[in-house]
Amino acid sequence: MPTRLSRYVLRELARPFAFFLLVLTAVIWLTQSLGVIEIVVNSGQSAGLFLQFVALLAPAALAIVLPLAAFAATLYAVHRLFGESELVAMIAAGMSPAALARPVALFGALVALAVAFCTIYAAPAATREMRERIANLRGDIANALVFEGQFLHPAPGLTIYVRENSGSGEMTGLFVHDQRDPEAEVTYTARRAVLARAEGGPRIMMQDGAAQRRDVENGALSVLRFDELVFDLGQFMSAAGDRAPKVSERSLAELVAPDRAALGDAADRALGRFYAEGHDRLSAPLYAVALPLIALATVIAGGFSRRGYGKRIALAVLIGVSVRVLGFAAKAMAAGAPATWPLLYFPPLIAILGALWALSRETGVPRHPAMRAAGGAS
Repeated sequence: MPTRLSRYVLRELARPFAFFLLVLTAVIWLTQSLGVIEIVVNSGQSAGLFLQFVALLAPAALAIVLPLAAFAATLYAVHRLFGESELVAMIAAGMSPAALARPVALFGALVALAVAFCTIYAAPAATREMRERIANLRGDIANALVFEGQFLHPAPGLTIYVRENSGSGEMTGLFVHDQRDPEAEVTYTARRAVLARAEGGPRIMMQDGAAQRRDVENGALSVLRFDELVFDLGQFMSAAGDRAPKVSERSLAELVAPDRAALGDAADRALGRFYAEGHDRLSAPLYAVALPLIALATVIAGGFSRRGYGKRIALAVLIGVSVRVLGFAAKAMAAGAPATWPLLYFPPLIAILGALWALSRETGVPRHPAMRAAGGAS
């Protein structure tokens, strides 16, 4: 059971952790949501769907942010406790520097559990759900025709504009620009159009319009006027179930013990990527323990300082970044050489052992000058 001092240290860690978690999550969320904004706007979807997509980004963002927030919170809390001589008083009361690692390690372990939940279960499931929704959204070309007065790009190489839509499938002022063929661009315009759904996919029955074909190579333009023309939208549709799942969507069992027969001819190339992703998920929680211990060991080393702890904090950041970069390098190596996957566990484990070793060597912290004076007077 944690002692009273350990519980106090845990409380001091929890407060800045909540702040850093909120700030860092907002930053990561903002960067990752830019691509979602483009998809939602191009397909003319509502803000509600955008919020659903943003929510699906949360597990992957938290898997990145949680260890960083734990590291930043530990640096802040230890710096404050040391700067206000609280840690000096704790050690003077008999709490060794190594004992201080217990609440920090417990804090890191709790964060590691959250990271493990995100990386092993929540993030792959959310990524899979979001990609399926995006595939369905891009495949439902007919849905774009519901929105009037907007230039929409529901599929690569296709631009659609509808001036007015009755809501029952009847449209006026239709514009369709097809750039799929690299040799020619075709633009369809029609005064009226009707959306019809058939077994092979939706079709637009254009009436009283023209088709303009421009040759990309020589710029030649040809115009065909028509009373009625059928434009097949089924050619743009793709079923979400037909797509190949990305490595980030697969379950942990598929990654660490893949079925080589199911992978077929691509087994040798995919094996490294599968191992790298799977063991990266398993090793990621270790950083939630390693980074806070690095922060604690680096700031405590050398004891109390009148000149502040800026250099120690900078050193802690440098060590923490180096450990994480080594983890990324190990993942890249495992992707190319599957047999090297154990290297993914080395950076966080070595960091944990190194921090604990450094803390065990600290037998005490030089006393605050006021404490020294009191001790001398007695």
